[in-house]
Amino acid sequence: MTPTLDELFAPWLGALGKDYPAYRHHVERLLALCELLAARAGVQLDPVALRVAAVYHDLGIWSDGTFDYLAPSAARAAAWLESQGQAGLAPLVAAMIAQHHKIRPAGPANDPVEIFRRADWMDVSLGLLNAGLPRAHYRELLERYPDAGFHWRLVQLSTKRALTNPLNPLPMFRW
Repeated sequence: MTPTLDELFAPWLGALGKDYPAYRHHVERLLALCELLAARAGVQLDPVALRVAAVYHDLGIWSDGTFDYLAPSAARAAAWLESQGQAGLAPLVAAMIAQHHKIRPAGPANDPVEIFRRADWMDVSLGLLNAGLPRAHYRELLERYPDAGFHWRLVQLSTKRALTNPLNPLPMFRW
């Protein structure tokens, strides 16, 4: 059974605090973009893997208080999957999380990891990087799921990290 976003977010509401609406809308946009990219590529994404990856992909920022969040996010996603008897999805979800800030493609356009990566880049860039989708699609998603301060929060977190770790300001990026 595919979990709802409410079920997946419930344990983390306290950790997310005031950032919950912004992060929730980012996740909603990410999921919609993944579906659009998957449809264009002619593939069906596993709904459980997709939702778990989407909710957990940046969660380590809040759950673990770190901007080096890929490993903690993947570990928490794997723990949730195991608790639900779906540990078999953990490698795919871990790859989606680990590769979502990769600069270069993570695989062919029809690979779930690459679809997830492209969708996240599209949202983080406010649709500037559009993965071939019409920009109007992104604008519609932003109207449906407003930014709610998400991108400003990214600027704040990135600035804080750059000031405290100038030699490794963006540890989540991969080549």
